[in-house]
Amino acid sequence: MDRIYMNTRPGEERIHIEITKSDITDLLEDLQPADHHNAATRHLLDILGAAARTFT
Repeated sequence: MDRIYMNTRPGEERIHIEITKSDITDLLEDLQPADHHNAATRHLLDILGAAARTFT
């Protein structure tokens, strides 16, 4: 996760984070054990899970 892009234009505020294939597995391992996640974390887990399935 070395590259982070930030858009600060009003109404378009967001970030884009480049996550490498190996980072995906590490993030999934770190995030999965929690008993509860908020909606944003669950969405991130869904995205990471789909990426992991794509790369394997």
